[in-house]
Amino acid sequence: MWACPRIVAILIAGIISLSATSLAADSYRWKDKDGKVHYGAAVPAEYADQPYDILNNQGIVIERVEDTSVPLEAIAEEKIKKERAPLISEEQRRYQADRLLLIRYSSAEEIAQAMEVEIAQLGYDKKVVTQSFDSTTGAIRNQIRQAADRQRAGLPISAEQQKEIDELYARQARDSEKLSVMSNRENRIRTRFNADIERYNFLHTDAGTETLSQKPPTQG
Repeated sequence: MWACPRIVAILIAGIISLSATSLAADSYRWKDKDGKVHYGAAVPAEYADQPYDILNNQGIVIERVEDTSVPLEAIAEEKIKKERAPLISEEQRRYQADRLLLIRYSSAEEIAQAMEVEIAQLGYDKKVVTQSFDSTTGAIRNQIRQAADRQRAGLPISAEQQKEIDELYARQARDSEKLSVMSNRENRIRTRFNADIERYNFLHTDAGTETLSQKPPTQG
């Protein structure tokens, strides 16, 4: 038995609705020349000059595009810019950072002491890795000396010894990388704290006091 036209229409509408809700983010909905609704990841070129809808991943229309003279790429780029726009302006961020700096420290000397504490904590880890690096380097020299003795005696280097040498070199490389990372981190710590000291001293000048007295407007 054939279903009546009304039931068929309801079923089709339900299928379309389910399809819409399962669409990926930034899907599009448009009509062809016969008025039939279509969904897809992009509007076909032949319909690009007609109005279309942009849907989210729930199938809800988030934007109706009437001005089709604007390319889809430009719309997508503008949307990304809006999503990445900072919640506060750079002036507000600077103002808040200045206030926090003055609250956190009572003098430039205190900032310098905080820097030395953080560097000392990093120095302990650096010392441990340095000891491991030196120990591994010594083990490599010992293994190479033994291998050289075997070769002078006309004996081949065993697979086990070669494997151990390779593992020692790999450990040495890891320790070397860790030391490099720690040195870079120490440089960043010094740069950050020295910038705080410089800013702190500026905020205690007349120009700095005037800067803090002018609170930037909230971002609209």
